[in-house]
Amino acid sequence: MNKPAPKNEYSIQALQRGMQVLDALLEVRTPLNLEQICERTGLVKSTAFRIVVNLLDGQYLTQMDEGYWLGLKLLRLGALVEEKLDLKQVAQPFLAQLRDKVNETVHLAVLDDEWRVVYLDKLSPRQSIGIMMSRVGITTPMVCTGLGKAMAAFHSDDEIRQWLGKNKLERYTDTTITDAEQLVRELSEVRGRGYSTDNGEHEEHVRCIAAPIRNRRGQVIGALSVAGPDTRMPMPLVGSPMAMQIVETAQAISAALGYPV
Repeated sequence: MNKPAPKNEYSIQALQRGMQVLDALLEVRTPLNLEQICERTGLVKSTAFRIVVNLLDGQYLTQMDEGYWLGLKLLRLGALVEEKLDLKQVAQPFLAQLRDKVNETVHLAVLDDEWRVVYLDKLSPRQSIGIMMSRVGITTPMVCTGLGKAMAAFHSDDEIRQWLGKNKLERYTDTTITDAEQLVRELSEVRGRGYSTDNGEHEEHVRCIAAPIRNRRGQVIGALSVAGPDTRMPMPLVGSPMAMQIVETAQAISAALGYPV
């Protein structure tokens, strides 16, 4: 007797079938009823119905008079992907100019839904240091990174405290902020001056300055930073000419995205 497939294999198969349904709709660019979905995907009617019901529940599909069509969740996901791609494309020349001016590593990042920092771009200088762990595509904690604090600071106090209520502040170095109230004060200061700092809070001997980037509606959608070894970064970071250069670059990118600076 054949053994039943493990549950995770069923999940993968269901995901693949869901993608088949979405691909069919994308291909025809018009709503399809259940019979038409079966014709285009090769799925039996009972299976197609279960897949459609789950996609409706998740708002990936919506039901119309003509049949089933792509839902609001996909619209939001598409807008998010487009925004992030636009951000990287628009920001790249500004980041390169900043890298060449300060001769240190420049990063571009966004926050995911869990407030983790996701690196979109990294431009290294000629005098690159080998100890920096940042890589495009990886995630790092918000609490101990200049990039994360530059973005999280512009959420409301209620949102910040809700996040703190669900997340433990882990220590990465001796300077990592692990006290919730201290972090709240730090983010308030970041909001007031318009940029954040990281004094070796994620990686020892690596310091950075970061500033938020806004879209045309004034929403903070990303941040850029300059990071380097403590022997080359300015002391103090706050109020330094480098900090002003970073803020000016973030403002220039925001303006290029349509924000009235």
